[in-house]
Amino acid sequence: MFCSKIIDPACACLFQPQILYRVLNCQCPPAMLKHDILWRIQKFQKFIPSTARSMLHTTRFLLLALVVFLLGLRLWHIQADFPSYHLYSQDRAKFTDEGFYTNAALRTFTTGQMYIPGGWNPGVYMPVWPLLVEAIFHYTGISVVAARALAVLFTWMSVLLAYAVARQYRSRTFATLTALLLATNALGFFFSRLAILESAFVFFLLLALYLAGRLRPGDYTLAAVVGIVFTILMLTKTTGPFVLPAILYPIWARNRERRSEAWKLLAVTISVIVFLLGCARLLWSHAYASDFQVIFGLKPLTQIEHALPHLLRFFFRGTWVDPVLFPLAVMGCVAAVFWLRFLLRDPLFVTAFLWEAGYAAFIVFHYGPPRYFVVLIVPTIWLALLFLEWLWQERHTAAMIFAACIVASVGWNLASIAAYLAHPRYTLLNASVSIRRIIEADRSVKPLLIGRGADEFSLLSGGFPTMDSDGALPVAQKISTYRPGWYMQWTGDTPQRMATVETQCRVVERARFAALDPSGHTAVTLYQLFPKE
Repeated sequence: MFCSKIIDPACACLFQPQILYRVLNCQCPPAMLKHDILWRIQKFQKFIPSTARSMLHTTRFLLLALVVFLLGLRLWHIQADFPSYHLYSQDRAKFTDEGFYTNAALRTFTTGQMYIPGGWNPGVYMPVWPLLVEAIFHYTGISVVAARALAVLFTWMSVLLAYAVARQYRSRTFATLTALLLATNALGFFFSRLAILESAFVFFLLLALYLAGRLRPGDYTLAAVVGIVFTILMLTKTTGPFVLPAILYPIWARNRERRSEAWKLLAVTISVIVFLLGCARLLWSHAYASDFQVIFGLKPLTQIEHALPHLLRFFFRGTWVDPVLFPLAVMGCVAAVFWLRFLLRDPLFVTAFLWEAGYAAFIVFHYGPPRYFVVLIVPTIWLALLFLEWLWQERHTAAMIFAACIVASVGWNLASIAAYLAHPRYTLLNASVSIRRIIEADRSVKPLLIGRGADEFSLLSGGFPTMDSDGALPVAQKISTYRPGWYMQWTGDTPQRMATVETQCRVVERARFAALDPSGHTAVTLYQLFPKE
C-alpha cells in the first residue's frame, strides 16, 4: 500500500529499472524508498517545465519562420493575374481598382496633372495611396511591380502590428497564432498582391489601435497622434468612420479606472479628428463640389431598404474570410452577448467585436465584394481565437474539434495559394502591353484611351494617357471636351454607353482581347475613334 501511494506513474520513466523492481516488490526500507522517490519527483518537476518551455519556444519560432516565408511569397509572380478560378473571382476589382486609385499618380507622369476636371478623381478625397505611389514612381517610373510591392509592404507591416496589438493583451502564443492565420489566409494573400486601398487601410487601422492601447493618463500628445493616424486612415479610404469606435474603445478600456482622464484623452483624439476632417470637408465642398457628389453621392434610404437581405448575404459571404474562423467568430460574438458576458470585459474581444460589427455595417449598407472582407480578417481571427481559448478551458472536446477544423482550413488556404503560384497567368498584363503598342503605333488620332478601367491598362503596361469613363461628366461630354482617340469596352458594359460613343464619333474596331479569365466570359475590345464627317 505504501508503494502504491507514493509512486506517480508519470514519473516512472525517470526511475532506474533496479529501483523500480525493488519498490514494486517492497524489498527496500520505507525511509530509503521515500527519500529516493521524492528526489526523483523533484527532478522530474524541474525537467518537464523547462522542456515544455523549450518546445514552445521552438514551435513559435518555426511558426514565425513560416509566417515570414509566406509573406515573402506575396512577391512571387507579382505581375500575374488575379486567381480567377477562385471563389473570390467575382470581384471585378482585379480589372479596374488598381487603376482607379492610382490614377492621380499615373497622370502626374503621363499628362503632367493629377486632377482632370469632370474625370474620375478619387485621389481628391483619398490622397494618401496615390501620393505614396507617386513617391515610389519617382524612383521606379510607372511600374505595376512597384505599386503592388508597396501594397505587399503594407501587408507585412500589418502582420507585425497585428502581432504587437495581440501581444498587448495576450500571450506570445496567441500573437504567433494571429500572425500565422493572417499569413496563411488565402483571401488576404490574393488581395494583398493588388495595388488597392485595403492593405494601407488595415495598416493605419492597426497602427491606431496599437497607439490607442499604449495611452496612459496625461499622455495627450499620443492621444493627438491617434487622431492624426485616424485622419490619415480616413484619407486612405473613406470607410474610416465605421471603425472609429474600435479605435476609441482601447483608450477608454486602458484608462477607465480614472474616468476623468479617460474622457480627456478621448476628447483630445476626437477634437483632432473633427478639426482635420472639418478642414478637409471645407476644401472638398468648395473646390471639388462636383467630385464630392460622385464620391459621396449614395442614397441612404435606398440602401437601408435593402439592409435585411444584405445582412443575410453578409453572413453567407463572411465565409470568404475563412470557412471555419468566421463561423467560430460569429459563435463567439453570440455567446458573449447572451452567455459569456465576461468576454465583454476583455479589451481585445470588445475591440475586435467593434471592428467586425462596424465594418459589417458598412458592407451591409453599401455592398459586399470580396475585397471588402479583407478588412475583416484580423478581427475575425481574434474573435475566433478568444472564443476557442474559452472552449479549450471549459469544453475541451469541442475545442479539439474546432482546432482540427482550423488546421484543415489552413491546409485548404495553403493549397489554394500553392495552386495559384504554380500556374500563374499573365493575360491582363499581355493585353495591356498590346493595347499600348497599338495606340503608340498609330498617331493619326489623339493617343488618349477612354473607358471603364482604362487606368488599369496604363498601370500594367508602364503608363500612357488614359481617362476612365466614370466621373462627374457624362461620357458624351468627356468625348466632346477631351477628344480621345481610343475607346475600350468590356463585355459586361452597358450597350447604352457604346451607343453614346457612336453618337459622338465614328467607331472602328481595332483589336479584341478575349478570355481575360479562364471562364472566357470576360473580354475587352479596343476601338479607334474618328470625328464624324
